[in-house]
Amino acid sequence: MRLAFVVLAVAFSACSVVSQEGIQSVSMAPHDDRCVFSYRKGDDSLIATRNLNEPVSSIVVESEDGTIYERPVFSNDGQKLYFIARKKPDRSDLFSVAIDGSEMTQITHGQEGAQNIQDLALSQDGNTIYYINSGYFGHSSPIATSRPHRMDFFSIRTDGEELERLSYGNVYVLHGLSVSPSGNEIYSRSKILHLDKPRYFTDFDPSPFIVFTSTYPVSEFTDDGKFVLASAKVEERKPGYSSRGALNLGEYSAVYGFGLFLIDTNNETVREIIHLHSYLDSPALSHDRKRILFVSNDTVYGGQAGRELWSVDLDGSNLQKIDLGIEK
Repeated sequence: MRLAFVVLAVAFSACSVVSQEGIQSVSMAPHDDRCVFSYRKGDDSLIATRNLNEPVSSIVVESEDGTIYERPVFSNDGQKLYFIARKKPDRSDLFSVAIDGSEMTQITHGQEGAQNIQDLALSQDGNTIYYINSGYFGHSSPIATSRPHRMDFFSIRTDGEELERLSYGNVYVLHGLSVSPSGNEIYSRSKILHLDKPRYFTDFDPSPFIVFTSTYPVSEFTDDGKFVLASAKVEERKPGYSSRGALNLGEYSAVYGFGLFLIDTNNETVREIIHLHSYLDSPALSHDRKRILFVSNDTVYGGQAGRELWSVDLDGSNLQKIDLGIEK
């Protein structure tokens, strides 16, 4: 199915997609028995856990003042959640909360390097939060929409101490972050930050047929150096275009939906797990490495279901929708 590039240019706005109602992101618990997800309801949002062995969800926190909760992840012991609370498009902070909704604690307070946090991931030992911060919210053209730009990687301890800027790239946009098993690299969709001093960026372009990505495109790493990437898939790249840089739909002869891809960073191979005519986001790989949870939004491709939680086995079989148990 070939889609008009004009339609895709509008649909492939990560900010417009993530603002739709429904599930926004999902993460797996350490023992794979439950997941945690953020959910948008009108101007407010909530964070809830869902038991994966029976259809039961429990709300952990729910906003009533327009605060948008984003990207919750479990602590290593599964007893706490770390997440982003967004007050405005250009203002957000890191928080933690116990799994029963108690002990809500603010970790960042809008200080330099933590004004507009976009995504987060825990270190292997669970004591440090790595995150992406945007240093500028605006646009470079009078007809463009204001968005977060000038992004870099930062870290802070889970107790709020020792905030450190890890990169000085002022990257136009960074989508996703995942920490390698060694703790020496941070991967995003388009960049790798090498943490050995002096720190430096290299480009990450796993395949010429994997292009535009979603808001939270990368899963956690496996112990043997693999992670799952959600990204659009193209038929072919036209001659004369660089494989780097911002999305230019004119580069491609056709764009065919989104896929989930298993990236092996050791031997630099890419294996397609599944391909759907739907916007795919927030892949969460189970710790037994058998199953992936992900967010699907078929409205980007003309569907009516909206943002839903789905599951698929790592070999691409057993695709199924998971009922969230949240009243819309």
